[in-house]
Amino acid sequence: MRRRPLLALLALALAALSADPASAGDDERKRRPSKMMRSFDFDDAFAPSAAAEMGATPGGAQDIEFFRSRVNAGEIPHPNVFTPEGLFSQHDLPIAQGGRCGQLLCAVGEAIPASLLVQPEVRYLAQLGFSSGLDAATFKRQPLHLVAVVDKSGSMSGQPLELVKESLLEAVDRLGPDDMLSIVLYGDRAHVHLSPTRIADKRAVARGIRKIESAGSTAMEEGLKVGFDLARAHAGRFQGTSRVMLFTDERPNVGRTDAQSFMAMARDASKAGIGMTTVGVGVQFGAELATEISSVRGGNLFFFPDLARMKKVFEEDFDTMVTELAYDLQLEIRPAKGLKIAGVYGIPGKALKWGDDGSIRVSVETIFVSRKKGAIYVALASQSAPGTPETRIDLGKAVASIGLKYLERGGARRSSQVSLALVPGERASVGLSRGRVLVDEATSLAKAAALHHEQNDQEGAYQIVHALAGILRGTIDRDLADERVMVENLEGTLAKLSGHAGEPGRGAPAIDRVSGLPRQDLR
Repeated sequence: MRRRPLLALLALALAALSADPASAGDDERKRRPSKMMRSFDFDDAFAPSAAAEMGATPGGAQDIEFFRSRVNAGEIPHPNVFTPEGLFSQHDLPIAQGGRCGQLLCAVGEAIPASLLVQPEVRYLAQLGFSSGLDAATFKRQPLHLVAVVDKSGSMSGQPLELVKESLLEAVDRLGPDDMLSIVLYGDRAHVHLSPTRIADKRAVARGIRKIESAGSTAMEEGLKVGFDLARAHAGRFQGTSRVMLFTDERPNVGRTDAQSFMAMARDASKAGIGMTTVGVGVQFGAELATEISSVRGGNLFFFPDLARMKKVFEEDFDTMVTELAYDLQLEIRPAKGLKIAGVYGIPGKALKWGDDGSIRVSVETIFVSRKKGAIYVALASQSAPGTPETRIDLGKAVASIGLKYLERGGARRSSQVSLALVPGERASVGLSRGRVLVDEATSLAKAAALHHEQNDQEGAYQIVHALAGILRGTIDRDLADERVMVENLEGTLAKLSGHAGEPGRGAPAIDRVSGLPRQDLR
């Protein structure tokens, strides 16, 4: 009781210290005419800084916000709209080993003993972590020609199109005098709404954006063709990068509507130096199609469930979401003798090839600069026959090795080898201790959603999500708070469907499978 006055004074002091910079930042945002940052040049000689380094993350889906929004609305989304790489990209996953990065792209790794909720045969979980030697404090993107391709069809009427218009206005606010903006609209047909324009009069551009109205069918193929052609026509005389940003609910119904045609279009454009970001909006978002399209070279995907999420992403990630770092990353994963690969998580697309020797070859078409450290995870199990002793790996030894080859944005070809050495679970880097929970989440949610949708097994789905909720309730990692909320909401929905609503015992902490201790007791 006697400590309360002192604690109260400390709380007031901390609040005062944290309030002033925030308000100063708000005033600064109001004063500055543009949020554009000065560019860097990939072709310049690269010299890493001594300051904090940037991260790097695979392309494809950059969040699970569509899945999350539907779960939080009381639904059980189909497993096809959930991607592990989207989940991982929403979290910072750094690995401590390896020292500072001295290149545009660096990869390091480590492993820990672990099992997975829906893969009990797993004995080890390893992380391949990505970072970049670019200086986080001084990173500036290149000048940008942003070609916004906007779906204005009837399905976009109301909140979806309003959110797209607000997104365009936010993008304009982040463009500067060295940038250009073009806008292509498509409904029944596609047309250029705003020709390539230097942003001199932002108010005039904003008025043109606000005039966009919903009408027509969804001729996405034609809209993308017009957008890519417009980007190509100006790429030769624009000193910077060109990027198509598709805003849609991804329900094409005019012209070609299959993923392969859109993926081919995006790949061809990428070879000409034009990437594509897909921005999904609306509760009817066709996430499965969008995810396939975004997995190709130069592609990434974001979903904006509301205005707040859009503003947060553009505030934190606009410059990195349009900045490609490397291409054609080829990984060859070789397990240690006596182990086998039980899963690889975080790969955009379906680019896995098994070797006769138990190795796996993996392709990632694009790596983007990021404020967060990205990751791919590998689960390993014993290859021992049933009834025989399992293979055990000593601490400090590698559970697997990975060979990497890739092409930097500036044209240099790189290769390296990464050893995934085993460390004690309590000494794991943040990326791996956090990743252990995220991989459990990714595999468990996919399994539970499949049981619900494909087998009508509500009891099985509930038991998996209930166990996952216990794991998340037991973790002390504040970064996982949104995951805890989502999984508990899904647990509640499945409890009703399976007859477990109101049962005692829900909310009990889980036991950590490595240490055997209640997770909240781990420090």
